[in-house]
Amino acid sequence: MSASQSSRDRSEGFKVEPRNKFFEVSRSIIDHEMRPGRMVTLLSQVDLTQVEQIRNQPSPSRKPSYTTFVVKAVALALREHPYANRRVCRKGFWPFGGARLQSFRRRDIAVAIERDVPGAEGTASLDVLRDADDAFLDTINADLFALSKGTVAKDDHWRESSGLITRFPTWISSLLIRRSLASPKKWVKYRGGAALVNSPSKHGVDVIQGTWSHPIGVSFGLVKDRPVVMEREIVARPTFNLSLNYDRSVMTGAQAARFFNRIIEILERAEVEMKPYLLEEAPPTREDFPTVNEPSTKL
Repeated sequence: MSASQSSRDRSEGFKVEPRNKFFEVSRSIIDHEMRPGRMVTLLSQVDLTQVEQIRNQPSPSRKPSYTTFVVKAVALALREHPYANRRVCRKGFWPFGGARLQSFRRRDIAVAIERDVPGAEGTASLDVLRDADDAFLDTINADLFALSKGTVAKDDHWRESSGLITRFPTWISSLLIRRSLASPKKWVKYRGGAALVNSPSKHGVDVIQGTWSHPIGVSFGLVKDRPVVMEREIVARPTFNLSLNYDRSVMTGAQAARFFNRIIEILERAEVEMKPYLLEEAPPTREDFPTVNEPSTKL
């Protein structure tokens, strides 16, 4: 920036930032993929007493994060409620194609990961935890930790998407990244299934209500002690506020309520519901199995 430009910015009280490809692609995805008119949000406070009991147990690996428990609960609920594990897609090409429901055979959960991109600090990417309903808690936790620390050199998904953004003009990279919308097979490869888990709770947010790129968006806020009524007495329990944002063209309100309540039940009964997924020794991580076969889809 020249001295004259810097002086003009100070005198005018603002500046127009230079073009940023990551911002432009992110804006394009939001503009083309977010459908707030189709989305409905459910909210509930969740008692995490049993989750904390599991977290405080001696473990050979890292203490499970709250995101680990939410991912697991969502995946188990999807297994029991397959009507929720779908999205609206298009079959064929316009004008011969039409809207169809794509159902997913596996319970793959997408997670939003913050990325440290100089000059584009608001950048986030998606990665997919495959078969989360069958995975052990420690395996999910290890994968989430690896993703949070992942770099372009270590994360294939992030390397591919960031490479598209930096190598091509914005309009081309945006189209290439958004192509998963039009292809059931590419959606599974790059976006997973129906559900996305995202949480800003580490930054102190209590409640989040938003629209996401997936037909199901699950978010949670800050974990802290709050008053809870137990056996007609007010007691302090660790809780967070959980939100479910769902596409009402995929499931009805009653279906979404049953699905949401099942997620809550799994979290509040974690010692029973998640007991089969606890390990006594350190689990393998995705770095031990770098190649994942692309799962199939069904229309």
